[in-house]
Amino acid sequence: MKQWQIFLMAGLFLAVFSSFENAEATSPVSIVADRTNFDIMEDGTVTATLTLENTDSRYRTMEVYLGVSWVSGTDWNSRFTDANYDDLPNNEVNLTKGASATVLYTVYCNTYCEGGDTNVVRIIAHTDPRWYPNGNNASDENNTSNETNTCGSDDCETDTSPASESSNTTNMITMTFTARTGFASSLSCGAVSSAGDNLVSQNITSQWSYTLTNTGWNTDNYQFTGQITSADGHDVSLWTVSPGLVYGKELTGTDTSLSGSSEVDSAMQFTPALTASPGIYNVELTVISNNGGQDSSCNFDVVIPEPETEEVTTADPANETAEKETEEEIEEIPEEVPSLSLITALISIGIIALRRRY
Repeated sequence: MKQWQIFLMAGLFLAVFSSFENAEATSPVSIVADRTNFDIMEDGTVTATLTLENTDSRYRTMEVYLGVSWVSGTDWNSRFTDANYDDLPNNEVNLTKGASATVLYTVYCNTYCEGGDTNVVRIIAHTDPRWYPNGNNASDENNTSNETNTCGSDDCETDTSPASESSNTTNMITMTFTARTGFASSLSCGAVSSAGDNLVSQNITSQWSYTLTNTGWNTDNYQFTGQITSADGHDVSLWTVSPGLVYGKELTGTDTSLSGSSEVDSAMQFTPALTASPGIYNVELTVISNNGGQDSSCNFDVVIPEPETEEVTTADPANETAEKETEEEIEEIPEEVPSLSLITALISIGIIALRRRY
């Protein structure tokens, strides 16, 4: 045999030996759960039904201690009760031979539990036969005669081995709880109006698209409000706003068992007052859950521009005077030119006449 094969067999032997060494005794009691996966609402509860079956036929009573362990290390509040929702003393149940019992396990989503959280719990029971004293004789719980027998307790008088410390364990039940927010919504407004910009005009209706989504677990319905504000303090009392969707609009939640739509597209309309002043205004749409969920809203700015005006040039009086004098000079020049020509002609005639005389 090769060396690596020897090491492999030795390892397998140690692993098997270790598993036997750490194994716990098997209990004749088993646990069955009606469900193992739960959605639990914030501030709500869910209840699992556990059925305990005892197959033992030797002991009159089997004490069963129910224990829990939260895998995450964060314990959510929980409790064991009987079928009437009465607490189990010390989380214990007594089962007779071949009997069964129903136990309710309720989990609360309050402390350390918020929508979106997931937590896993493991339930396992420790079982121990109950010891009954038989008069003054030391006897085990299964002895009904006066025969002296080995007792089932440390002091042969009382039951000193509680089930919670027993090494006899049942099968393990693992349950997963996912916390859900019952009612919530999100609202998204478009970047521009249906006209493609954020400019609006007095007494003209503008349209702005938005999408409403029910992000809660349950079906919800809503009411809608619209509000106009002005950073410059302009009067907005005469503006009109229409949210688009009517009061009571219903959308299904994210629970996959529900049928219907959880999202809707719509558009709000608003009309600036005829007397609205130029400036920047803010439009806000708010959606309110009729079942107590948090409000969702969106807002955007719109602009009423300044009115367009024609440019009018105002003439300077000094410039007007200078321009008038220049025009007059230009008009006088044609009259002066003929006068100069006449003088020149007379001088020329005079010179010619003198030359002839001499």
